[in-house]
Amino acid sequence: MTDAERIAALEKRLKLLEDREAIRALRDDYHSCINDGRYGDIAALFTEDALVELGYLARYEGWAAIDTGFRGMGERERFFIKQFIHSHSIHVDGDTGTGTSYLEARYGRFGVSYLVSGRYDDRYARVDGRWLFSEMSIDFYYTVPAGVGWTGDERHYLKPR
Repeated sequence: MTDAERIAALEKRLKLLEDREAIRALRDDYHSCINDGRYGDIAALFTEDALVELGYLARYEGWAAIDTGFRGMGERERFFIKQFIHSHSIHVDGDTGTGTSYLEARYGRFGVSYLVSGRYDDRYARVDGRWLFSEMSIDFYYTVPAGVGWTGDERHYLKPR
């Protein structure tokens, strides 16, 4: 292998690592916005035509709907949420990518505490040199009151009836 080939290979590996770290920071930024109550900052993390599917809770198509939807979260009465993400797996292919990550969350509304767990599946796009979500969906494993636990017959107490 020539020096030029070695340098080109290293540059390619470095670019991949930089892209993966930027995508990891994007996912972290989303959860920081949620945890810090900065719902008005969330839409900026998405492409203009992005799709967000939050299980049975919500579906937003396009930047305006995403902005309105997340701002609405912050306007809920007696609402509390903290999310903890882990095991973020990222695959990059040029200017697009995919990823999965796992969620543990604590949710509260009107004095009732809920345990929430699920898996996020994402698509990412590089737009003007910046990584953004083009799709985000979550598959909830359970959303149960804290006093009930997650091994009972009912797994989604937050689901509208």
